[in-house]
This record gives sequence, structure tokens and C-alpha cells, in this order.
Amino acid sequence: MSFPFSLKNLVACFAVAAISSSTLGLNGFADDETKAVPAKKADVVAKAQPVAKAVVTSSKVRPLSVSVDLISKTVIKGTLTDTTQLDMQTSFGVANIPLSEVAGIKFASADDASTTVVMLNGDSITGATDVKLVTVETEWGIATINGSSIASILFVPGVDWNPQSGLNGKRWNLASEPKEPAPKAPAKPQTPAPTQGRQIVYPNGATAPSQYYRGR
Repeated sequence: MSFPFSLKNLVACFAVAAISSSTLGLNGFADDETKAVPAKKADVVAKAQPVAKAVVTSSKVRPLSVSVDLISKTVIKGTLTDTTQLDMQTSFGVANIPLSEVAGIKFASADDASTTVVMLNGDSITGATDVKLVTVETEWGIATINGSSIASILFVPGVDWNPQSGLNGKRWNLASEPKEPAPKAPAKPQTPAPTQGRQIVYPNGATAPSQYYRGR
């Protein structure tokens, strides 16, 4: 009886089958290894926290005590609460002057065409202003004053305007008001002292015959 395959061919077939099975096993093991490794999670990107919004608070106007001298010689004293600065046109440009640093403002008049601003540090600025209205809160109510009716505004008590002549004409500065002299005490009456020689001696050394006579 003859066999289609020889023993040599049979051994070769078994060898090929073994190699194929081992190859399949390795591939399966590799697949298992691939499945066993968990996938890496994506890196977590930290989200930026929203920045807190800045809260802008409106600055309140600081009340300023003032003494407003009118052209009519009337003086109005109170608190200036409606403005904090004065816009002035000067020779070097527009100046925005904070009133908290001002000692006094002497407005232009028929005798002086310039407005003078005296600062607390003693410096002075001259120029042109256009003040429409000034509102002053007084003890009797609110006073709204036309700018054209104002002669000057003082922010410091106990001072007054003092004119001085300069190279460019009259200049104004502030000086302390002169203090009123204290009232003198009434002089005591000087009573002459009588002497035994029938003479009166006064404190200044003068003498006069005494009118006092002793009766007999």
C-alpha cells in the first residue's frame, strides 16, 4: 500500500504547523499586551480664573470753607461744594488748579484785567477765568452767585488782600489781617496826698497849698 506523502513530507508539514501556531500565539499575546496597557489620559489644562473687575468708586467732593466778597461789599461765608478746581488761561497754557491748594482768588475788575490766584505755599498765578456760577451753602440756605458779581474768594481765614506795585503793574498777595489792639484799662484817678506843711504833693512832684485848716 503506498502513501501519497512520504515521511519526510509529513515531518515538514508538522514543522510548518507548529511554527504557524506559535506565530499565532505570539500575535495574540501581543494583542493582549496592547489591550492591557491603559490609554494615557489627556493632560489636564488648568483654566485661568477670571480676573476680578476693579470697582471704580466716585470720589466725593471735599467741602471747602470759603468767604466770598461781592462787588457790592457784601460778604457771604459758607461751604463751597459744587466744584474742586479752577480752569485758568495763563500765558503758558490752560492750568487746572485744585481749589484744595488755593488760599485766595482775586477776580479781574475794572482796575485789574487779570485774575490772581494765590496758592497755600505763597506762589501766585495770573490769567483769565470764566466763572459762571458759584454755589455756597450757608447757615441760612443755598446761595447761587453769578461769577460777574464776585470780587474775590478766600479759602483761608484771617487774611486780606494786599496790593503791590510790580514791573507788570499791580499784583495782589495775601497778608494777615492786623489785630485790633486790646482795650487799655481805665487809668486810676490820682489822688494827691496832703502833708503836714499844709501842702499837697502830687505824684509828678508838683505841690499846691492845702485848703485844709485845723480849727482852733
